[in-house]
Amino acid sequence: MLYETIIPASGSSFTKKNFIFKHFPPDWHYHPEYELVAITEGVGKRFVGNGVSEFSPGDIAFIGSNVPHFHLSDRVYYENNDLYCCSEVIQFNQNIFPADFRTMPEFGPIVRLLDESSRGLLFHNDEVLERIRTRLSDFERLDGLKRLMELYRILGMLSQTPDFSYLSIAEVDYNRVKDLHNLPVYRAYQYLANNFKEPVTLRQVAGYAGQNPTALCRNFKQSTGRSIFNCLLEIRIDFAYKLLVNSDFSIIQVAYESGFRNISHFNHKFKEMSGLSPLEYRRAHQGKSRTEYSEEELTAAAGDE
Repeated sequence: MLYETIIPASGSSFTKKNFIFKHFPPDWHYHPEYELVAITEGVGKRFVGNGVSEFSPGDIAFIGSNVPHFHLSDRVYYENNDLYCCSEVIQFNQNIFPADFRTMPEFGPIVRLLDESSRGLLFHNDEVLERIRTRLSDFERLDGLKRLMELYRILGMLSQTPDFSYLSIAEVDYNRVKDLHNLPVYRAYQYLANNFKEPVTLRQVAGYAGQNPTALCRNFKQSTGRSIFNCLLEIRIDFAYKLLVNSDFSIIQVAYESGFRNISHFNHKFKEMSGLSPLEYRRAHQGKSRTEYSEEELTAAAGDE
């Protein structure tokens, strides 16, 4: 994974760029700057944290500080044709705000937006998105303080809309981990996020992180506030949430796809973390009646009751 160094142009505290690529560079990278991405041309997969989603023209996403990400253009953009992938991108860090902005009531909504962006945000309000796209296209005509105030306005608009979804399956506070490119704790995060569907041992995680198991467990807990296997459980349950709502997988399939090999253990941990059984969670979010579920689902759901 690449660490990207971003240097604003002379006379500016943040960057605004227009990118035109045959295909977006498929480089898994991160940087301390927050990133606002508006896709203007191209389709493909968007990777943010440990989540994967589709991107297409008109999308506006907001990616938090140090959150790993990249865009993978569809295969057709790698062929010899006239197709291109284009985006408008703004990158900034917290230095654009007053030193005590987090305690200022006027910045409250923007503070919440910045904090929520640790999972990556995709916005869905068409009216707001159209207004922001217009402002982005007019951005080049601005300079100095007017340019900064326009960024404030854009962030303010985004902070006021509740119509967004998360791009990363599980919340990971990447800013709590320093020196991301070489710290064993972050490498442990990477291993968990990339391998949560498979059986995971402490020895495997420690080997990938390059630190002995005892030291890694201690450092991981100090850096994140939770143990390695509690973090793994959170990643698995968060992935199960997504499958239960957005797929037709049976409860047993959801359990296996989320890294659980024992349905009773899955049911128990799911209810412990969510307050609902997997079937109750699906019913609450999909609106199905009990009679619409298969006998297999009902049996699996009852397995731990």
